[in-house]
Amino acid sequence: MSWIEKQQRTSFDELPIHGLYFLDGDVLARLFALAHPEAKIPLFNPDWLKEQKSPQVQFPSGLSFDIWESSPEQGGIVHIYGEMDLPYFDTRDSAWKTANEIAELVGYLARKRGENQLEVIGHDEGERYLITYDNQERRMADIVPMKRENGEQYAEKREPLLDQASRERLPKLYSNEAIGLDALAQVKFFTPSSNWTWYASEASAAMKDGTYKALTEVDPNDSNIEDVIFFGLVDGYELELGYFSLSELEGIGGGLMLPVERDRHFTPTTLKALQDHHRKQRGGF
Repeated sequence: MSWIEKQQRTSFDELPIHGLYFLDGDVLARLFALAHPEAKIPLFNPDWLKEQKSPQVQFPSGLSFDIWESSPEQGGIVHIYGEMDLPYFDTRDSAWKTANEIAELVGYLARKRGENQLEVIGHDEGERYLITYDNQERRMADIVPMKRENGEQYAEKREPLLDQASRERLPKLYSNEAIGLDALAQVKFFTPSSNWTWYASEASAAMKDGTYKALTEVDPNDSNIEDVIFFGLVDGYELELGYFSLSELEGIGGGLMLPVERDRHFTPTTLKALQDHHRKQRGGF
């Protein structure tokens, strides 16, 4: 989500965007706190959302999507899923070119339907939508989820938060002690609902007998695994090095809170470089 101070004017204010509204950060913070009263990981800094608003656009289907500020000619960028971000003001044929370029880069599928519709398909079954354009007004008119021939909506089928390739890259806990902040963060996790990000440089499977094993030594489906424990950098309420668990990350989500995702395009980076980057973002040195 893109957050803006409530009193701040936006590029949307003078544009004819149908269904535009703003999420209230104060209300959202209270709802999150009520929904997750015993969360082991703070979901966000409540002060960060104070007096903030997030632009959204609701379509006739009833679905709402984030809309990010861009040039007036584009009217804003509608975030549909993953990397599929398309201008609000556009014709179907022009939008297809943009969607097809994105699809070729990340392995999605985009195809024309009829004279004014665009079908976009992501990696997960739930990432499948039909976008209708008003070609005369040059705008998105509706977005609906695709359904099977029997009328059932495509089931949500998400890949594991920690995939096999990531398991193979992550060394066992304490393997990088000798190199400290020069250790590479191999995996990045984030939640679109807040400003929290987790970078893992090490991980081990915590077994029910109290031992810890390298992830490459165990089957992910082994019933003797209690949890997976990561070490790395966490950018949340504070910027700090520490431990976090797979169960905690998987437990975030539900209601208005979007689940944690793994950044599929993250390039392994040293903890020191990531620490410096986030300190600059926070206004530090």
